[in-house]
Amino acid sequence: LQRILFGAFGLPLGLLMTLVTGAELFTGNTALVTTARFNGKATNQGLAKSWACSYLGNLVGSVFIAYLFSVSGVMHAGAAAVATAKTSMPWAQAFVRGFLCNWLVCMAVWMAAGCSDLASKAVAVWFPISAFVAMGLEHSVANMALIPLGMLMGAPVTVKAFLLNNLLPVTLGNAAAGVLAVAGAFTLAYKKL
Repeated sequence: LQRILFGAFGLPLGLLMTLVTGAELFTGNTALVTTARFNGKATNQGLAKSWACSYLGNLVGSVFIAYLFSVSGVMHAGAAAVATAKTSMPWAQAFVRGFLCNWLVCMAVWMAAGCSDLASKAVAVWFPISAFVAMGLEHSVANMALIPLGMLMGAPVTVKAFLLNNLLPVTLGNAAAGVLAVAGAFTLAYKKL
């Protein structure tokens, strides 16, 4: 039930708030800013700056949110078990789950960008994001909050395990999907966007 609620409301709402407010999400930037680079509308330096700043900002914000949730008394159920499971899967599995996840996330961002009203953006976001949660896929930015929350709730997970066993392979999988499955595929399909 917790996964269903998180997938139906939590993460889709988070992405919708990010898109509507004009905030930056690293995983979406792997497709959108890369597409701009492929089309000559961004420089390599601009691409690197976008990725680095959004990643660092997302990490700081996510850890802060994890801390707030740890103090608030909500979202504690199962947090330690989730963190332990996420840092225990094989590296290749985390990478592929990250790839598949961000393919869906970037498609949600791409579809929402084509919508002019809030209701349409919400629908464009809801289906792919709910799908990735239901399938148990891995999103680096979500894990930046979920795993530290589990650690704060007593999960036997070290910072090293968080970074090397989950965040690194998931981030690389997320980035590969944004670059290859969305930015690259759409640029090849439509030549210039």
